Amino acid sequence: MLVNANIVLLCAVLANLSAIVALLQLNIHLLLFLDQKRRQNEQLAISALVDTNRCMQRIYAKRRRVAAPRRYWINPGRTSTWWDNLINGETLEEEWKKNLRMTKDDFLHLVDQLRIDIQPDENAIRDSLPPEKKVAMTLYYLKDQGSYLMTCNAFGVGKSTLSSVVKDVCKEINRRVGTNYLKLPTTNEEMSNLIDAFHKKFGLPQVFGCVDGTHIPIRQPTENPQDYFCYKMKYSLNCQAVCDHKGRFLNVEIKWPGSVHDARVFANSDINCMFQKKLIPMVMKELLPGEDKVPPVILADPAYPLLPNVMKEHACCTKNEEVIFNEMLRSARNQIECAFGRLKARWRILTRPMDIKLDDLPTVIYACFILHNYCEIKSNNNCINDDIVQNQIQLEQNMQNCHHHSVADQLYSYNSANGTYVRSIITSYLKEYM
Repeated sequence: MLVNANIVLLCAVLANLSAIVALLQLNIHLLLFLDQKRRQNEQLAISALVDTNRCMQRIYAKRRRVAAPRRYWINPGRTSTWWDNLINGETLEEEWKKNLRMTKDDFLHLVDQLRIDIQPDENAIRDSLPPEKKVAMTLYYLKDQGSYLMTCNAFGVGKSTLSSVVKDVCKEINRRVGTNYLKLPTTNEEMSNLIDAFHKKFGLPQVFGCVDGTHIPIRQPTENPQDYFCYKMKYSLNCQAVCDHKGRFLNVEIKWPGSVHDARVFANSDINCMFQKKLIPMVMKELLPGEDKVPPVILADPAYPLLPNVMKEHACCTKNEEVIFNEMLRSARNQIECAFGRLKARWRILTRPMDIKLDDLPTVIYACFILHNYCEIKSNNNCINDDIVQNQIQLEQNMQNCHHHSVADQLYSYNSANGTYVRSIITSYLKEYM
């Protein structure tokens, strides 16, 4: 019985030991779990502290950030000393002709015509530019192949200021000066004077001008660039002009892309419409007894249509008088090529793409034509280098003699019956009186 009691007691002790071991294991697992949670909480607290420190650092960095560099109205070191010396008479008179393409007196006369529209605004916050400086900046920019930067350095102004001034001054030149210096004849007397002067100089009757086109290079447009890519393998605007016997422009049209043929430009031009509607003074003259009277005409190259008011060469000469007509027409038509040459030699900006938006280019280009006439009328031909003029004229002549101008647009370069009849009268007149 004693042995059985001991066995029972031993079993009870062993059962208690098992329970104690299980309880210890449970306590160990609980301690490990609590330690893991403690470490996780510590890690989260450290992360939150780091994030807080980073946020505070960004806040402090913003507070300590160095102020942005100051923006200047006029860049330091850029002055208008050159212009001040020029307008105050401290430089030679030749500097006016060399840099502004006209004498000081002619310059001041031009400024007086524009003064009312470009004078400074009385309510301007900053110092405004006087009219003399605005016009000088525009002429200086147009006279050379330089950029905005060259003109800004010479006059001590910013690029944005110069850009605005050039567009505004050119716009006022077109509006105020253009009506006096670039226009077609409006009366019979004016037309008769042009015809008589042309006849006296070149021997062709009833001619008052020459018509042709020239290409002004531009930057590649963002929209429809293929329309502006011309036969000269560059982007351009096709500008049509009519000039008189002295190379002064009577009519200019600047709205066609460079890829458009000259004959198509003329067919849709204002001057062709004026011829058809007889808005130009029709000073008719009887050249030969018994023949119809001949209207005023302009001379064109073979790419243009033959119309009652537009004369071009005989395509195939079978008579001596036709050869004479062709030679005299080529000699007289050379006047427009020389006019383009002097234009681009005087305003060299027309020989390179300008730093101006495409929408604003016609305004600036048209102002160059007006300023060309202004200088020609003021007898300032000596204000441009003769070598540059001759080189530019040669370039224009080479362009006019290229294959593009000998190939006619079949739709627009036709020979009308009335045009052929008028040309035959003029040809017979040359046979009779030459």
